[in-house]
Amino acid sequence: MREVVLRVLGLVFLLLLPVGLFLAWDSYRKKELQEIAYKEYEVSKLIRAGNYSMARELIGTAVKKDSPFKPLLLSYELYMAEHGEEKVEEEKVLKELIEQLKSRELLSLYRERYAYHLFKQGKVREALKELEAIKEEDFNYASALLLRSQILAKEGREKEAKELLKKVRDKDPNSYFANLSQALELAK
Repeated sequence: MREVVLRVLGLVFLLLLPVGLFLAWDSYRKKELQEIAYKEYEVSKLIRAGNYSMARELIGTAVKKDSPFKPLLLSYELYMAEHGEEKVEEEKVLKELIEQLKSRELLSLYRERYAYHLFKQGKVREALKELEAIKEEDFNYASALLLRSQILAKEGREKEAKELLKKVRDKDPNSYFANLSQALELAK
């Protein structure tokens, strides 16, 4: 009888141990996310106040961990680089952002921005490759086509560039991008 009780207790222990470990891990993860959420809130306050150096320090402590907040924190770095004296490795940050993003819409937006950065750096092939990843169903498809057109034109591939401009006009003839496409074609 005693052996049966010990076996049952051992079995119960073996069943409860993984559940306890899972609950402890889940609690730890939630606490960690709360801390990062608070840091994100503090970073946004510091940025609004113009205190970019303190915001950058705080971002450095929060970005090290993978979390849903990482893309937002990385985008803050890009913002500070554009609006302040802070320097940032834009290519590295954009690459990391693209790797981290789950939202297809935001991914296409940052792909276009990364392509523009690559183009400015003279990395034309890489820029065109990034732009090809933006599909027709993406909201920024027209602007990505315009950027592709500009890159191709700079590379002397005028015929391909004009075809892209025409594609933008044909897709939505009364849009801002169609008007911009027409203006770009007339300017050449």
